[in-house]
Order: sequence, then structure tokens, then C-alpha cells
Amino acid sequence: MSKSGQAEEFSFPIPRPPSASSRARKQNDLTSRATVVDCSDRQNGATTPMPKPVSLSEPKLKTDVRPGKIPLEKGYSQMDWMRLTKSHPDLAGLAGKSRNRAISMAEVKQHRSKDDAWLVLKGKVYNVTPYLKFHPGGLDWIMKGAGLDATSLFNKYHAWVNAEFMLEKCVVGYLVVVWYARVDMWHTLRDAACTVRANCSCHDVV
Repeated sequence: MSKSGQAEEFSFPIPRPPSASSRARKQNDLTSRATVVDCSDRQNGATTPMPKPVSLSEPKLKTDVRPGKIPLEKGYSQMDWMRLTKSHPDLAGLAGKSRNRAISMAEVKQHRSKDDAWLVLKGKVYNVTPYLKFHPGGLDWIMKGAGLDATSLFNKYHAWVNAEFMLEKCVVGYLVVVWYARVDMWHTLRDAACTVRANCSCHDVV
């Protein structure tokens, strides 16, 4: 209200369209920052070399060397393996032999092919030949332990797997370690005994 008691009138400013000079100024600013390619020589049949595309190198991903599950053939899942262990009469290929026989490491090393694969897990010897195609990590990974003591390899990647239950029907025996006496140790003990008594004839013993 004004001092005279009459209400004052308020009006909002109405936006005006930009003038021709301001439009031209903005257009000049855009064209000054743009890259202009002269294509006039193309009309005469000349070709202008195109700029080389910039190749962006893809980031290198860290490859995981741990074995992972691979697609298996139909009928070779873990459930199929469990059904096979209950129905097959002789997965270990013992042909009536005992499962408690002692097996040396030299005998285990003789079975390291895809058609005849043995390995050692925690002191037990397994014939894993029928299990090769059922292995979730693939044939190549399980063959790394064929003919060897694969306990450390198994614990590294499958420590949570109950191998004794999965491969129970594949046991062929137990691993025995054979210790061989060294000949040089025998000669050391023999020479020590000769110093105790004179005229010893033990040197005649080879």
C-alpha cells in the first residue's frame, strides 16, 4: 500500500527474444571452436585421407588359474556319478583283489594315462579312471595328479570336498613308503666299529 492508500501494481518482466546481433555472436563462438574439414577437393576426384582411428587398449584382466567348473557331457554330472557308485559292481577294477593291499609309489607311477589313472589322496590309492569324465574341473586338471601323490594339489583347490566319500568305490589299496639303507652309511658305521678293535676282518664284507 502506498501512502495515499492505493494499491501499487506489480508487473513481471516479459522475456524478450534474443536480438540478431546476440545470435550472431553465439554462432561465431561455436564455429570458432569447431573443426572444419575442407572437402572442396573431393569434387575434383581427389581423396582426402581420413584420420586414423584411435585404438583404446582394453584393460588387462587378472586371469585366475584356479580350476573352475566346465560344462560336462550329458550323463556325467555328480548325481550321475553317485548313481554309478551304487550300481557298478567294481569301479576300482580290482577283479576280486583286496582293497587293503599295500601299494608302493613306484606302482602308482605306472598308472598315469587317461585309460589307466591312479592317484594318492591322504594315504589311500584310488583308481580314478572311471571318474575322469565326471570331474567338474575337467579332464586336464585331474590328470595333473595322475600317477602322483595329489594330496597337496587336492587340498589347494578342493579342501572342502569329501573325497573319501566321493571315491569310496575307487580305492585299490594304501600307500606304503619304502626306505632304502644307504651303502655309504653302512661303510661309515663299519669304519667306526673297526677303530674299537684291532685286526678287524669286517673290511672283507662288501
